[in-house]
Amino acid sequence: MKKSFSASLMVRAAVLGSVLFAPIASIQVPAQQRAVPRTSWDGKPDLTGVWQGAKLNARAYGLAELERLYQPSAKEKMKVLTEKDDPINRCVVYGYPRRMATSFPIQIVQAVGAMVLFDNRPHIYRYIPTDGRSHTEDLFPSYQGDSVGRWEGDTLVVDITTLNGRVWLAGAQDHPTPTSVGGWITSDASHLVERWRLLDANTLEYQATVEDPKVLTGPWTTPKIVLKRAPIRKLEPEGHCIPEGIDYQAPALK
Repeated sequence: MKKSFSASLMVRAAVLGSVLFAPIASIQVPAQQRAVPRTSWDGKPDLTGVWQGAKLNARAYGLAELERLYQPSAKEKMKVLTEKDDPINRCVVYGYPRRMATSFPIQIVQAVGAMVLFDNRPHIYRYIPTDGRSHTEDLFPSYQGDSVGRWEGDTLVVDITTLNGRVWLAGAQDHPTPTSVGGWITSDASHLVERWRLLDANTLEYQATVEDPKVLTGPWTTPKIVLKRAPIRKLEPEGHCIPEGIDYQAPALK
């Protein structure tokens, strides 16, 4: 009798324990997720830091696929463009996603409801609201467009519109095949969707999808680009840009 009573107590204790501790087990975070730094205000991944990737060649950047997507009329415009026509030679911003295929570091500062990207090439920044708001309608087209972000789980999804079509997706020297020529143009109908995700405390993953119905036959999605956390000393203390064709030693520029 005592044995059956003791056994009954053990069973009840086991059942009670499973009920009490089930919620605790269900909220335990996997080790990989625990390694991801999170913000104190909403628990989302904290992308704050200096990040640096490797310069991607044409194949690693997915330009072979992009080349197949250009419309015939766009390819005719591209053929006559050379490295001298590249907007970055006029100190224009790289634009995204091209910027992420370089080895130049960027700095991210994340705050409540927003993220800011600082770039020393040239001295510019991107302000990205992350509170899920809609695009601003009263903006005019610009090199970086209008960015708005929202969280999908642990991935920050950034939607970019209102671009002016004056940046390239790659340089004229970036040739995925021997027959590739010209610059990788965009238009003012360009629309980007970026996905930013922390894989761990020191690894940031970036991927973008480009839609541009004026020059492309369909959307182009970049390969996943990986950046590593870098020390702040990697940032250039004072980057500068001299437009091509201007004598930087001219008296007026000294």
